[in-house]
Amino acid sequence: MRNYEITNILREGNVEETKSAVKDLLSKYNFTIQGEEDWGSKRLWHPVGQDEQGHFTLIKCSGAPSEVAKIEHEFKLNGNILKSLVIRANG
Repeated sequence: MRNYEITNILREGNVEETKSAVKDLLSKYNFTIQGEEDWGSKRLWHPVGQDEQGHFTLIKCSGAPSEVAKIEHEFKLNGNILKSLVIRANG
């Protein structure tokens, strides 16, 4: 098990639904959520499609390294996630 930090930019309007979908996805791949931060809505530096605003979230979790690629792929399939970044945290 490794520690990861997942930063997502969510589409405005469906924030709570998308947050729960992300948590369900992480539990599907046996990731344990250790902490969660909600950074709120911010204007994007560059528009993503037609979206100029995004809702930023940070999730600290731990899980198997072999599952990270699957999670990133499912994030790309979700239309309410504008951008995501998964990084390995120290520890």
